[in-house]
Amino acid sequence: MRHDTTNSFFKVLIYLFGFLLLWEWLKPLKVVTDTASLTYFVVFIGLALVLSYFRIHYVITASVKVLFILYSLNKLYYSGSFFATGWLKKFSQDLWSNLGLTLGREWPSLSFEYRSLLFFVLLWLMTYLIHYWISVRKTILLFYIMTVAYVCLIDTFTVYEGDRSIIRVVIFGFLLMGLLALERLVQRENLSGSKMSRHRWIVPLTVMLGVSSVVAFAAPKADPIWPDPVPYLQSFSEDAGGSGVNKIGYDTDDTKLGGPFVGDPTVVFNAEVTKEHYWKIESKDLYTGKGWEQSIPDEQQAAMPFDPGKKVPIPSPQTDEQRDLESEKVLVERKYSHIVYPYGVESINGNDKGYFSFNPINEKVTSYKELDETVKLDEYEVSYRSPSFSQKKMKAANETQEIMQVPEFVDRYTQLPDAMPQRVKDLAVEITSEEDNWYDKVRAIEQYFSKEAYVYDQFDVPVPEEGQDYVDQFLFETQRGYCDNFSTSMVVMVRSLGIPARWAKGYTEGEYSRQVDSTYKLYEVSNNNAHSWVEVFFPEVGWVPFEPTVGFSNNVSYQYDLDVPDPEDNEVPVPEQKETPKKPLQPEEDTASAGDGFSITKLWDDLKSFVVDNWGKIVMGAILLIIIVVALYLVRRRWMPYVLIFYYRRKASSDVFSEAYLSLMKQLERYGLRMEDGQTLRGYSRYIDSFFGTREMTSLTNNYERILYGQKPTSEDWVKMRELWENLIKRTTG
Repeated sequence: MRHDTTNSFFKVLIYLFGFLLLWEWLKPLKVVTDTASLTYFVVFIGLALVLSYFRIHYVITASVKVLFILYSLNKLYYSGSFFATGWLKKFSQDLWSNLGLTLGREWPSLSFEYRSLLFFVLLWLMTYLIHYWISVRKTILLFYIMTVAYVCLIDTFTVYEGDRSIIRVVIFGFLLMGLLALERLVQRENLSGSKMSRHRWIVPLTVMLGVSSVVAFAAPKADPIWPDPVPYLQSFSEDAGGSGVNKIGYDTDDTKLGGPFVGDPTVVFNAEVTKEHYWKIESKDLYTGKGWEQSIPDEQQAAMPFDPGKKVPIPSPQTDEQRDLESEKVLVERKYSHIVYPYGVESINGNDKGYFSFNPINEKVTSYKELDETVKLDEYEVSYRSPSFSQKKMKAANETQEIMQVPEFVDRYTQLPDAMPQRVKDLAVEITSEEDNWYDKVRAIEQYFSKEAYVYDQFDVPVPEEGQDYVDQFLFETQRGYCDNFSTSMVVMVRSLGIPARWAKGYTEGEYSRQVDSTYKLYEVSNNNAHSWVEVFFPEVGWVPFEPTVGFSNNVSYQYDLDVPDPEDNEVPVPEQKETPKKPLQPEEDTASAGDGFSITKLWDDLKSFVVDNWGKIVMGAILLIIIVVALYLVRRRWMPYVLIFYYRRKASSDVFSEAYLSLMKQLERYGLRMEDGQTLRGYSRYIDSFFGTREMTSLTNNYERILYGQKPTSEDWVKMRELWENLIKRTTG
């Protein structure tokens, strides 16, 4: 009896050390990821190993694990009792939706509930492997080496401090390997029974490990043989073309723009809105040739405090007072002290125990709970009237109006670096040469990027070299980039014409989530929706937003109050239709006797003779032809794009783009990306771009909609958009 108790004790020790080693894999997650709690995952590991130790029937084991996973997901992500059915229905819908995203390889769009479920499944597999290595193979060397390598890599390349972790791994690992070595020896030599005392093995092992650990701590340490690899890798990244790959999202430092970035689907806030619109955070006014700064330092900025529910001291654009005052709620996920707000904001509620502060220099709103102490709000409500900008007043704007006589204002918002290349200014003049007012000039620059087929790209985007201007590089060399490239280039070109402009930052409307009620829709705004755009100042109107980035639209409302000529004075006379006389019918020639020596009867006899002599070959050939045709038809989505590319490359008519766009829609349907009933072209294009990770479909759709709404297409439009069209249609061959 005592022998069995001793064996069980050492077996428990083996499983305990296996549990502790696996736990070391989880500890860095709380530091390097957004994981808030590891408790449920750690308990799951312990539960799985306990069930394995007692060798519970696999049906019971699986049932217990599934129930624990469901219970954990309920506590982590859902409110209400575990035994209520409402949360289970939501979870099932989320699971089904994420399975589709997984099959579509849309990894960034996966929900946190689904990711946690996958992590539980991964831990399930890991605990099974631990049990297999311990109970069957009785060796853990491979897992131990993997654990040491994992901790070292995490310690080297992240903020996680792995000093203590590596010590624990060494101690637990060597003890576990020693115990398993003893188990192998007992099994191989058949030493079970009273003759074998495990204490004689484990005590020397523990003493040896303890002494060596103390000596290792006390002994002097030599300098590293190899230098720290992180600075080397960072410098290699910089030498290869810039500052490396950035992570998308809102950032206050815009002094050095450029370089590629990776997406980040982390949700920043959810918004219950009545309509789609941009969310602004701040604007910047000083362009350095490399990025954006503030012309007036923070210490010289006079903040303007205001109470919740009171008028926000933002010099809002002129709005139509007849427009309804709308209220929308912002539910914050990633907490910041700044406030996101729509154009036309009038009041902000939600900081009942504090106040808000408005910075008139960059128009940033910050929440405070006490003097000079910011507070991060969980939610707040903004009230606003959607601005509507008068086209008539914008067309009438010029440098002679009162505000334009203020030198400080003009100098600040028309500032450009002294080293600005002249060809940037020349390009702005060339683009607007046919326009005679500020508004039309700004619109011409805004539309220039889509007309010239500039490409939206997040990856192949270089950083300007030393002495090279950021805008000049984009306009004349790369002609591809993301919102910072487009918006900064437009601001610079508008300023070069003497028109005040500035750079604005915030978020786009986000992704539609669900209908809250008959009035409000819930939109999910993530770091992927961080965006920059342009604001241009028009006297008597104010700051007006413009969107030059290919594939984006800021939903700006205009007052179409221009004087339109009476259509009766511009009627186009319809030419009188003249009747065309019909040609008299000619008698048909006798084809049976046409030609010298030709006879249909003879031809028919020859044909019958050929069929009789070769009917077997004809049948086999027909079957083979049918098989080839059917096979080609079944895989037509793989070869059809190349046929379409070959066909449309040789067409140069004015309507070729419309035909090519419809062919692309048909090919996407063959690929499995069908346009749903009731889905708009813009919604469908966003879905296609999210599937392939591009902006190509949105750019093509914008151009197609302009043609639908009256803009006369030309063959040049097709030449400019053909590259985007070919890139996208080739993606459907995979």
